[in-house]
Amino acid sequence: MCGIFGRINADGRPIDSTAFLRQLNTLAHRGPDGYGMFLTNQDTGATLISYNQPPRDTPQHYDIGLGHRRLSIIDLSEAAAQPISDGEGKLWLTFNGEIYNFAALRRELARQGHIFRTDHSDSEVLLYAFKEWGEKCLDHLRGMFAFAILDLRSRRLFLARDRIGKKPLYFNAQPNGFQFASELKVLLADRLTPRRIDPVALAQYLTFNYIAAPRTIFQGIGKLPAGHFAWVELDRPDRIQLADYWNLRFEPESRQDITDWIEEFDAEFTEAVKLRMISDVPLGALLSGGIDSTIVVRAMSRFANSPVKTFSIGFEEERYSELRWARLVAKRYGTEHHEAVVRPNAIEVLPKIAEQHDEPFADDSALPTYYVSQMARRHVTVVLTGDGGDELFAGYNQYGLFNKLNRVDRFPLALRRLVFGTIARVWPENITGKGLLSLLGQDSCGRYLHQRSKPAALRFLAPELRRTVSHQSEFDDFFLQAWSKAPADSIGRLQYVDTKTYLPEDILVKVDRASMLNSLEARCPLLDHKVVELAARMPTRYKFAGREKKFLLKQILSTDFSAEFLSRRKTGFGFPMNRWFQTDLAQYVRERLLSHDASLPQEINRPAVKKLVNSYQRGNRDLSGYIWNLLMLSAWTELYGRAEFA
Repeated sequence: MCGIFGRINADGRPIDSTAFLRQLNTLAHRGPDGYGMFLTNQDTGATLISYNQPPRDTPQHYDIGLGHRRLSIIDLSEAAAQPISDGEGKLWLTFNGEIYNFAALRRELARQGHIFRTDHSDSEVLLYAFKEWGEKCLDHLRGMFAFAILDLRSRRLFLARDRIGKKPLYFNAQPNGFQFASELKVLLADRLTPRRIDPVALAQYLTFNYIAAPRTIFQGIGKLPAGHFAWVELDRPDRIQLADYWNLRFEPESRQDITDWIEEFDAEFTEAVKLRMISDVPLGALLSGGIDSTIVVRAMSRFANSPVKTFSIGFEEERYSELRWARLVAKRYGTEHHEAVVRPNAIEVLPKIAEQHDEPFADDSALPTYYVSQMARRHVTVVLTGDGGDELFAGYNQYGLFNKLNRVDRFPLALRRLVFGTIARVWPENITGKGLLSLLGQDSCGRYLHQRSKPAALRFLAPELRRTVSHQSEFDDFFLQAWSKAPADSIGRLQYVDTKTYLPEDILVKVDRASMLNSLEARCPLLDHKVVELAARMPTRYKFAGREKKFLLKQILSTDFSAEFLSRRKTGFGFPMNRWFQTDLAQYVRERLLSHDASLPQEINRPAVKKLVNSYQRGNRDLSGYIWNLLMLSAWTELYGRAEFA
């Protein structure tokens, strides 16, 4: 796991090697074990190559640069340092991630005549896979990745991101140049990068808690979407050509016997776990105590040479803590277990979390994820996680609610909008039920959109901006596009939409940033694309059986755990926001959001924020999700307070 950076100057300005290294080093947390840089002039062929040494002053004029910060996981030798080139020096790679099937690919490429200079570097395998198959190399990769390959033969740059979106890739394409990086902060380290806030992105953040690719909070800076690649012309770097290379199809097969599905899943999933246990550094697992992390630890314990190291975070509030269940799993599989309790003073890390995300991000589980990553890093460098199980096996509570609400579709939509919509508009904000009434007056797409967002949060935008954004209605386009491509099956449609939106834009962002802030690599075997595709082919009833979610996974675990463990209500991984904000952190909330010098973007409607906080602290409703959203926005604004609105 590493951090990558690159730039193309197309306006005649030379790349300053010292400034380039300074930008690269903003990624030191992603790659604390070393760095490398490659600078070249595409016309003269002059080059500068430096590994772990500050570049010396040189009279040469460089217009292209690739940089890499290294977290050594596989092949720790200096020969595997990046940027890495082919034997001819015409292809250069900077790569973040892991290619889990690199050993098999290496053998195949060796048969094709490629000669490897490293002992077992997956980076070199990736480079020669591109040399052999071009952009089609992506079809051969089993892993998580974001990478760039400079092709001096065709005078182009190739960028790619893994199918599910585990690894990030930001870019800024302008007529005078092009930059890309693992994190937004690298691009912002260039003083010429404009910081103009995109109001549509801000609206998206307020309603969804995240900003979805290809948008970022700043106009002109984009994110490469999951499952996409891009070509960039070195001579015209603003001409970026994006294309997708993978899509997920929920097309259940007709096979009836659940035993067959269990056997096939067990074989594919076991292989995915084994591949992710390949490491030249210590390895463990994040154990929440839920079904998904449990099935990961179960598989790891089956062929680990020593007790699996497991790490859990909990809270003093029993309702939010799954430590009891995590201990049960650790005991069942004989792990070397570590745990910690997070208390209200943990909120002190909020500025650090905001800084690591670079743009507003408000999934509250980022807080415990940061702390469990910090704890794990004291013992290991790599962890396996259970991320993806909710999307693949219909584990979210929203799925059950959505199915229940679908019963109202027997009544005409126009009638429901008239009745429920009218009542919802006049229903008092401080009385529970307004949200449910709004859902009943929606079509199925609108219902799920409202379950996955907070449309009422638009009131925190200044009135004029709110009217503009509402009229454009661009902030939810990414969701509507996913819905339009989803299968007709009710549960399959929700799984598809979540896999294309909530998973890559929220869940995986949280895991990547929290783990990498602690220089920890997180691997997700349930999101191996072969496992994902297998789950998509399973009949829905083996995932969502009546009220029983994750039915097949629970069948597998039923020989190890009781019904009490398997069928308890899903807890989630958030922290006790409502209690903390009403008690220990009540004054903190008022100081951060209501003080005269409270840090919030200038286009935020402060009277609406004040009304929210006052209503919440009177105890009318649980509005803690809105409070956390605004707190994260405040922390982000302190870091990027010089930003202006576009």
